[in-house]
This record gives sequence, C-alpha cells and structure tokens, in this order.
Amino acid sequence: MKSKNINNIGRAILLLVMAMPLGAAAQQDSVKPKLLLNVGYYMNNNQMMYLLANTKAKISGKFKQVPGIAVTVYLDKESPDQLIGKTITNEEGLGKLIIPASLKSVWDASAQHQFIGSTEATKEYESATAETDITKSKITVDTISDGETRKIAVSVSAYNGKDWIPAPDVELKVGVARIGGSLLTAGDEATYTTDSTGKVSAELLKKNLPGDEKGNLILVARVDENDTYGNLKVEKSVPWGIAVKPNEHFFDQRTLWSTRFKTPIWLLAMAYSIVLGVWGTIIYLVFQIIKIKKLGTSGEL
Repeated sequence: MKSKNINNIGRAILLLVMAMPLGAAAQQDSVKPKLLLNVGYYMNNNQMMYLLANTKAKISGKFKQVPGIAVTVYLDKESPDQLIGKTITNEEGLGKLIIPASLKSVWDASAQHQFIGSTEATKEYESATAETDITKSKITVDTISDGETRKIAVSVSAYNGKDWIPAPDVELKVGVARIGGSLLTAGDEATYTTDSTGKVSAELLKKNLPGDEKGNLILVARVDENDTYGNLKVEKSVPWGIAVKPNEHFFDQRTLWSTRFKTPIWLLAMAYSIVLGVWGTIIYLVFQIIKIKKLGTSGEL
C-alpha cells in the first residue's frame, strides 16, 4: 500500500513538471508585444505643417513597423474641439495628419504646443500613447557669393510668444538637393550647429554641379528630429549649377538605362560570349561521351 502511494505521488509530481513548460508557454503566448507610438512634427518652407504617426513593435528581438493601427491625435489636450484627426498607419507603419484650419486660433495662441497621440487595444497589441512637445520655429536661407567662393547662410529662430529670437545649438544639415530626395552636403561636414545668434554659414565646396535647364540648384537647410523644434526644412533655388538640357533621344542611345533593343555592343558581346562558352563546353562534353562509348563498344579501350 505504501509503495502504491509513493508511485501515485511520483506520477503526480511528473505530471506537474510536464505541465509547467506548457503553462509557461501559454502564458508567454498570451502576452502581447508592446506597441510603440511616436508623433512627429514636420514643417516645410515655414508654411506647410503636418504630423506623422509612427507605430512599431519589438517582434522576435527586432523592431518592426506595424501597419493598420488607428491613431488619434489631439492638440494640447484630449478634447473633441481640439481633435487634429484620426489616421491608420500604412504598410510602413506611418500615418499622415494635417493640422486643420479650425485649430488656427488655438495654434496662434501659444508659442509651445503638445501633440497627444493614442491608439486603442487590438487583438495583437495593447493600447499606446505618445506626447510630443514643440516650440514654434522657422529657418531662413540666404546666399553669399564672393567671386568663386559661395556660401549658404542659414538662420534658425524660435518664437517666444511675442518675438522671433535666435535659436542656438541647433544641429542641421545644409547642402544641395539631388535626385530622389537625397542631400549632397555643402562641405566636408555632415552637420552644422548654429551659434549664439542662431546662425551658421556653410561654404559650398562642390563645383560644377548639374542643375536644371537654367542652371538652378536647390539649396536645402534641414533640421531632423530635434527635441524642441521637430523636423524643419527650407529650400531655396539659386543659379549656381551647370545648365543641363533634356535630351529627347536620351533613351534611343546604346546605354545601360535604354531599352533592350538599345543595349550597348560591349554588353551584348559579353553576354553572347558567355552563352556560347557554356554551350560550347556542353557540346564538347557530349561529343567526348559519345566518343568514349564508341571506343568501349568497339573494344579498343
């Protein structure tokens, strides 16, 4: 009887030990990954303002953008009359919002504002909130040309409720806009920082840059993800480039970017030589196999 009780206790302990990993796995599966929400402020050319809601989560040890999340954003306080709007994040986990004209009086009433974003809980993620504080600011771009020396003068100002005052210690990028939205820095430095007067001067060291038909270049001064001012960008067109006229027969020439019927001769020769070399080797091996087979049947081997 005693041994039987011991066996029963042993079986119970074994079942408990086997069930523990299953319970831990079920508990782990029930834990939803934490959704991270960020609301970014963007202003282009000191006029067009918009917000970008960004949703991501840590999945399998890596942060990934999360699409299809409904985000609600308010200005300064969560009140129906101060609702900026609602958006659903796209495949890149981003949702764009424009500050409506109905909030202009609220926007003009203060130099500092707070954007409040929130999401509701879903089957996959818990709810998330985000707050972004910004101070009104602007960028001005001017040029200084002295013979062959050309400089880009940038000034960053912040609004204190009454006046625009210099914004010191602001890191920004200064350069020339290129195809695809990339930025070619003006000098050797990747970024510049404003001095006590809110100004920075960058010499354009790149020479003979191609421009449009009139030789115009687009100068860009940009502030990225600043904790106080958000994301700011200003563009200015200047005639510092080389005029490039569009070629109507651009795609009719034998170039790498032309159609397949205008492939460069050297590329065709390379491709055909590779094909002929491969097939020539295969044919040679086939003939050698046939030759060996004939020698074997004739008894000469």
